[in-house]
Amino acid sequence: MYGLGWEFHQQQQIGQAQESAQRAARKATDIKAEVKALRAAVDRLLLINRALWEIIAADKGLSDEYLTKKVNEIDSRDGRLDGKMTTAVRECPACGKTLFKGHFKCLYCGAPVTDTDPFSAIDTEPPSDGLYRQGMI
Repeated sequence: MYGLGWEFHQQQQIGQAQESAQRAARKATDIKAEVKALRAAVDRLLLINRALWEIIAADKGLSDEYLTKKVNEIDSRDGRLDGKMTTAVRECPACGKTLFKGHFKCLYCGAPVTDTDPFSAIDTEPPSDGLYRQGMI
């Protein structure tokens, strides 16, 4: 009814859909492997943190309640007790413009930025532009 051209077009569309499905399946497999590796790393870090806490607690005579209080204090520094560690917005000491995490000089005036907090340069949040979810980063 439609002819050979239509059938060829349909076969081509089916082939493209199958290729797309195979790429998606490979990507899902890669993401599963990455999640598995990240979980293993988090488990290892939890183990190390537990060991460090137990060493410090035994040495200094501290309790788990003390640790919980300290965790909540640090968590509340951004104004929210939400189980996340977010840093307040930083300003350039020279020009007052907003600084991005992890930069060691101001993007606007070039002034060097030195943080007294060694954890402030660590960016733990994924980019908000959606590129992370799309696999572009």
